[in-house]
This record gives sequence, structure tokens and C-alpha cells, in this order.
Amino acid sequence: MVAGTRNQLPVATVDVAQLNTLGWGPMRQLFPSFVEEIELGRYLKRLLANAGCQTVQLEPHRGPNGTAVPHLFDVYLIADSR
Repeated sequence: MVAGTRNQLPVATVDVAQLNTLGWGPMRQLFPSFVEEIELGRYLKRLLANAGCQTVQLEPHRGPNGTAVPHLFDVYLIADSR
């Protein structure tokens, strides 16, 4: 699905490197991809619990030159088609 379609509601641009819901200490430096995956999952779980929507879509955030920016994601809520 392409960003901006009528069933999508843009919610946020998330920098997963800045999410810090748990005290990771040196784990973040040793295993950054693992920590970012866990943090993003926790973020999405909270979002779905509070948004009243059952589906979200993540897309890599595009910089001014059109390339994907590392650690940045655009988050969209997908409206139920019922």
C-alpha cells in the first residue's frame, strides 16, 4: 500500500534509536538492532492499545534525496474496511 491512500492516517515519524522504554545499559551498544526491534515492538503495542485501530503500517522514512533514512520509520494507522 502506498503512503497517503485514503485508508491511511499518518501518525508519526519514529526514530527507533531514540526509543528507550527499558534500561538497556551496554546492551544497546552491543546489540543495537536487537534493542531497536524490541523498542519498536513495544512502541507499536502501546500505539495499537491506545489508537482504537487494529492495523498499522511502517514505511522507511525517506530523506530529501529519496533514500531511506536509517532508524526512521513513518507510522500509519490503517482504517478498518468494514
